[in-house]
Amino acid sequence: MKKIILITLALIIFHSAFTQGLEGIVVEIFYVSDEADSLDADENFAVYPLHIGSVTYRVYADLQPGYKFIQTFGSPEHPMEIATTTSFYNDPNYGVSVYSGTSLNNTRKNTMLIDSYLTTGGVCVGKIGVLKSEDTDGTIGNNQGILANTSALAGLPIMGADGVDGLLPGTPVMPNTLGLSDALSVFDQTQGSLFYTTNGTVVALGGTEGVTPSNHVLVGQFTTDGILSFKLNVQILAPNGADEVYVAENPSGNEFSIPSLIYSSDIVSVQESKGQVKNDLVVYPNPAKDQILVHSSNFRNAPYVVFDITGQAVLNGSLGSEVNALDISNLANGVYVLQVENNGERFVKQFVKN
Repeated sequence: MKKIILITLALIIFHSAFTQGLEGIVVEIFYVSDEADSLDADENFAVYPLHIGSVTYRVYADLQPGYKFIQTFGSPEHPMEIATTTSFYNDPNYGVSVYSGTSLNNTRKNTMLIDSYLTTGGVCVGKIGVLKSEDTDGTIGNNQGILANTSALAGLPIMGADGVDGLLPGTPVMPNTLGLSDALSVFDQTQGSLFYTTNGTVVALGGTEGVTPSNHVLVGQFTTDGILSFKLNVQILAPNGADEVYVAENPSGNEFSIPSLIYSSDIVSVQESKGQVKNDLVVYPNPAKDQILVHSSNFRNAPYVVFDITGQAVLNGSLGSEVNALDISNLANGVYVLQVENNGERFVKQFVKN
């Protein structure tokens, strides 16, 4: 009997060490703000303006079926940071730093739906955050008739007859926070560019799962007119009850690390990719003044489009060789996105003109 118990224990330890339930961190461009949104924020005395072209990013933990999200955390060995090159936008009326049970009606008001905050899945009472592509029940609407931009960068609109707001019915787990104190101020009507903790956590006691089969759990939403970056550490719970810990850098012991725990919207990213094309797309210099060089050996003759931050196409053509010089001298200073398509896959790269 003792041998059987030891063998069973060894199998459990092996499973815990080698089965990875976190498939990745997914960043979704949820919305791009327009002039009407910006005016509404100004009229309500937002501490940091909602600049035209501000991007709302949603960040999800993509879990295997049956796994539960426990927490995002920072420790002395593994700091957690979320940063922007400008400042985070906070809704001045009902904005929160961590999801705290905002009512559905208040979520419809002003710019609350694009507030910056941390969460363990919840967006408002009775609603869980989901990828827009998985939203099947339309949109809750907006009382002021704003958030109506149809930017190509954000894909599906979040308002209107065809809108999907990335919300589905569910019962959010109210997150608990420990050790964060002043770190949360950048998401609470205080102008700031960095959330950083070496001794804090946002935790869902008992764990939580997504409400769609893909099991994506929303861990944060961030609106900024700058470049977003983060380093996340995540704990999840396996179906067998074993904990799995994923850290952005320098894993030790039973810790895992995967590349998507570190992110910058200024680094090459892949959207709608099936993994058929090797992604060696490089854009430099960044920031740039009069031209950018687009370097790739796998994108020859591939069509490209440059979008400004409002989603308007400002430049297009085809990449003709391994190194392509694109003239951006006539573009206004600001943030732009280069989109390249190849064999049905879409690749994007953000750059700055100054």
